[in-house]
Amino acid sequence: MRVHGGRATHAKEATLRSRPWLAVLLAAGAALATGAPVARGALPGDPLAYLAWQFADEAPMGIASASERSTGGGVIVAVVDTGMDLDHPDLRPNLWTNPGEIPANGLDDDRDGFVDDVHGADFVGNDGDPRDGNGHGTHVAGIIGARGDNGIGVAGVAWDARLMAVRVLNARARGSAGRIAQGVEYATAHGARVINMSLGMPASDRRVRTAIARAAAAGVLVVASAGNGGRNLRTAPNYPASYGLSLVIGVAATARDGSLDPASNYGPGAEIAAPGDDIVSTARGGAYQLRSGTSMAAAFVSGVAVLVAAKHPGGGRTALVRSIIAGARTGGLPRGLATLDAGGALRAADAGAE
Repeated sequence: MRVHGGRATHAKEATLRSRPWLAVLLAAGAALATGAPVARGALPGDPLAYLAWQFADEAPMGIASASERSTGGGVIVAVVDTGMDLDHPDLRPNLWTNPGEIPANGLDDDRDGFVDDVHGADFVGNDGDPRDGNGHGTHVAGIIGARGDNGIGVAGVAWDARLMAVRVLNARARGSAGRIAQGVEYATAHGARVINMSLGMPASDRRVRTAIARAAAAGVLVVASAGNGGRNLRTAPNYPASYGLSLVIGVAATARDGSLDPASNYGPGAEIAAPGDDIVSTARGGAYQLRSGTSMAAAFVSGVAVLVAAKHPGGGRTALVRSIIAGARTGGLPRGLATLDAGGALRAADAGAE
């Protein structure tokens, strides 16, 4: 199995070190070089906000009005992926901490099968150290919940979330269905409210489906990338996105102009679309990268789900799904796709709670 949701850009890919003054210059230069509009006044005002075109004002995804009402409020979101850079200065402040584990004592205090799984678990190495050997999971995590207003780097959609690292893919972004299923089960058992799965496989697997069904029954929202093959999921399904809305929200990717990205899959299993072109986020080693793909798009939906869950903690999975879908913008995309709107999701959640 290979992660499919995050094709790294090549010609435009940039790695930016977290030195604030230099990052601003590099970001502004990269934006000008690619003809990108500079995101003046992005919220919050971290240095690399200049590259965050998806946060500019209200137009791309309604983040300005949403960030005034919710920043994630400690909601736990599991990133089931290649792991996470646990030392990244933009991620470290928002890492989930396992309340049942005593750090560095060499014991499995909560008896979940992992020693010292303080911030998550590694199902590749079968230990409690889910560090990222690839970079994909780190990038996804930053989109969801990189720390905001800390004077460095970027800000995630839900920049007050709690990020749980669940490593199920190796350094080549490959993994087994069994490990993925175990990762979903771990996230559910340890209190994740949202699970992001920016990965996919061409065939359904009973273990993965069962794990996701159990997560859904426990009130957990699973968000999955639709994949980057440019194919119709009706004839070329990708799982878990193709399990459908009863279990998963599948996410397609939009380009900078709001159109469907030509590389994005579409059709049944892609219930909503979100920005997926040249997205700046965290990278291994305290750095930052531009990446593109439905992996990035799925992370935006997970971030918005966290915003809604923080604002309405009593709402269940169904209410989360309803808010995201009802608050989306219709029109402008082919094949009946709607576009993610963070502010719209919060307004829909408010209306549903009345």
